[in-house]
Amino acid sequence: MSSNQNSRIREIISILDHDKELPTLSPVVDKILKLVSDEKISIQQIAGVIQNDVSLSFKILKVVNSAFYGYPRKVGTLSQAMVILGLAAVKNLALSMSILEVFMQTSKSGPGNFNFKVIWERSLLSAVAARRLAILAKDPREEEIFMASLLQDVGILVFIKYFPDEYSKLMETSARSATELINLEDQHFGINHTLLGEFLTNKWQLPRSLSVPILRHHEPENTLRGGIAEEDPKIISLTQFVHLSHLASAIFYDEYRPDFVTKLVDRADKYFKIKANAITELLDNLSAEAKEVAEFFGLPPLDTRSYSELIMAANIELGRINLSYDQMNRELIASKRRAEELAEQLAAANTKLQDMANIDGLTQINNRRVFQNLIAREFYRSNRYGHPLSCIMIDLDNFKLINDREGHLVGDQVLRGVANALQNSLRKSDFLARYGGEEFVAILPEADQKAATIIAEKLRKAVENHFFDIETRQIKVTISLGVSTFCRETHFAEDEALIERADVNLYHAKRHGRNRYWTDQDTLRMENPVEEKDLELENAALTS
Repeated sequence: MSSNQNSRIREIISILDHDKELPTLSPVVDKILKLVSDEKISIQQIAGVIQNDVSLSFKILKVVNSAFYGYPRKVGTLSQAMVILGLAAVKNLALSMSILEVFMQTSKSGPGNFNFKVIWERSLLSAVAARRLAILAKDPREEEIFMASLLQDVGILVFIKYFPDEYSKLMETSARSATELINLEDQHFGINHTLLGEFLTNKWQLPRSLSVPILRHHEPENTLRGGIAEEDPKIISLTQFVHLSHLASAIFYDEYRPDFVTKLVDRADKYFKIKANAITELLDNLSAEAKEVAEFFGLPPLDTRSYSELIMAANIELGRINLSYDQMNRELIASKRRAEELAEQLAAANTKLQDMANIDGLTQINNRRVFQNLIAREFYRSNRYGHPLSCIMIDLDNFKLINDREGHLVGDQVLRGVANALQNSLRKSDFLARYGGEEFVAILPEADQKAATIIAEKLRKAVENHFFDIETRQIKVTISLGVSTFCRETHFAEDEALIERADVNLYHAKRHGRNRYWTDQDTLRMENPVEEKDLELENAALTS
């Protein structure tokens, strides 16, 4: 990670920490969210709050009486609407309208003639697709699924507000492809819109059932990472709905690619047993339905072509390309093939350069630059939301003797073997990097001190029990580990302090015999021997 990316991450974190003019919900919606959480609140009280906002009241009644819900009789009052829809649905309607208003206001801040209108258009189309998918899957949470999908790209608003010129260039580069856009965000800013979206939903005090899908909808197969409870299938399925809606909108707003359709069909069947013919019908009607919903919500018309128009345009373009090929002479064809080969070679070289910048060449794990970025990001999230975070510094014991006796080639072989043993012993959500020389470092998100010590001991045993085959014999090595944990009880001001404490604890592990781990608690007992003695006496008394 470049110094520019590091400075950008800290700049964005500073913006988030100080909440500088970040997008906010309307005061009426904010009050509604607080009231709905009160079990004793009445429909009349909620209606009274909404009626204070004439525009919001009008929009809600307009949507309730539209084909979006399809009620046979006209709903004349907010109280009637709440009785028919329920408080949760009305809350989601009010929240949807407030979110769309935030999208509209922020999208006007584009540089020059650049139009960010595509952001809210795509979000609305995604939400309509998600609601239709929920109906097909017979999931009663269609309003919540609509809301989660509408919010999936809300983090982009932070980029638009504070970095409009740079972000417009990223959008142009990505050719309106959100899948590629998220990678460009990581490369340019060191952080992406899913993380910023999670921050905004937490700032607005929205439930975890909305923040998790925003954070994970690009990678639904990894919804168990980052502390998401495995026993909460509702959040996992909601994330899958949002992911499918993301694929559906990509078909309409990215350059048309049949593989997007195939992916949507396959995953809709895998997640919810929705068959291909139902997805085709959904896509056929999606553009028209999204345009109707935009009208119901009082939004400008959507500039979205229908699915049949997209396929027709793709076929015309394919025919044009084929005709061009037929008209080319052999020299032009050879030139084009050579250009394609050079482009592939350039892409491979860029990929290799990216790997060289992020991957340690010897051990093939993350390097120190990647670690510095990851620890800054994870420390910010843990500090912001009160989640535990642990760091483990790892050093091979007496490694200089191995290099001196066996040679540096053997030393390199040992380093690769140790890295492999460590990587295989960590959780999927953990990160391992080579810190330098014979030192490694691990980041353990959501791990308190107890969990971190269990993992540290697992790492120690994994290396101790590993045999390195050197020609006709085997050798063994050991490691020492320093464990440091950030939690509500600790007072680390920044990630550097967490790393420094882990390094100090590693020094103590070395000093006290090697082949062991040392924690903050061990350091505390060493610094307060009287308390340690009292603890020993107390334990002796309890066991006697």
